[in-house]
Amino acid sequence: MNHPSFSIIIPHYDIPDLLMRCLRSIPVSKDIQVIVVDDNSPDADTYTERYPELSRPYLEFIRATKRGGAGYARNVGLKRANGEWLLFADADDFFVKNMHEIIMSNVESKADVVFFRKIGVLSEEITRESPNESHVNKILDTFLNTGDEWPIRARHYVPWGKMIRRELVIKNSIRFDEIEYANDCYFSVLAGYYAHSIAAEDVVLYYKTDRPGSLSANLCTKPGELAIRADVFFRIDEFLLEHGACRERSLTSYLIRMIKSNRPLYKYYFNNKLEEVYSSRVSAIKDMCKGQRWLVSVFIFLYSIIVWRNH
Repeated sequence: MNHPSFSIIIPHYDIPDLLMRCLRSIPVSKDIQVIVVDDNSPDADTYTERYPELSRPYLEFIRATKRGGAGYARNVGLKRANGEWLLFADADDFFVKNMHEIIMSNVESKADVVFFRKIGVLSEEITRESPNESHVNKILDTFLNTGDEWPIRARHYVPWGKMIRRELVIKNSIRFDEIEYANDCYFSVLAGYYAHSIAAEDVVLYYKTDRPGSLSANLCTKPGELAIRADVFFRIDEFLLEHGACRERSLTSYLIRMIKSNRPLYKYYFNNKLEEVYSSRVSAIKDMCKGQRWLVSVFIFLYSIIVWRNH
């Protein structure tokens, strides 16, 4: 395949039936290069025999030789992509029926990133909606209603539900973090920041499923997850500040989670990291207390002072 209009990159691990649902939502077209990167699933060597969908035209099935996570799989897919535009999908999600019509109507867009709506549904009962990721549509609403670009550039942390010009990714050497959680957040912020212009369409392109056992299920309850996610958003704040932008509040929410569930991690951040993204520890405490119930604010304040004094 030389130069299709679109390359759709799908990382996959051990949910082949759901992957087939995703693939069936993508029409077979010479305009669309589909790249499925399997993250070394246990029986992936049997997939092409068991699932004819993987042998369809304009689709490339790549089996990684190691477990590297979704970020690693997406980076493998980026190296094979030839399309003018990049789209990303998770293997357990799927596109709307008229997705080809929607993306083709935007193929001549002058923007570097085009954002679309999504619908959250239950993976095992797709007629039932799920509120998960509802903030994604709220961010899009802000842009459509006010024209304010900053929220959608800096807080739209997911790669799906958007078209990204491949040249933007190549020019700025944007890659996914090869980590277990939140591999896509830094990538999405960089794409939003470096985009010369952006656009948004008030149409649904993508179904995001809510599935027990997914990486995003039961946020920050898995071993090591809080530390990994907090580090991502710390780096996002560092990047934004280094480039003359304002920091976001996402790291703040993770600091509050640390106080509740991982106080050694909070002590580390409070004593060693916070002043790299806050003007002072005092400003960090104020930010954490903002919007909290007064009892929670008092606890955050007192506990932080104790940590500070005992350092």
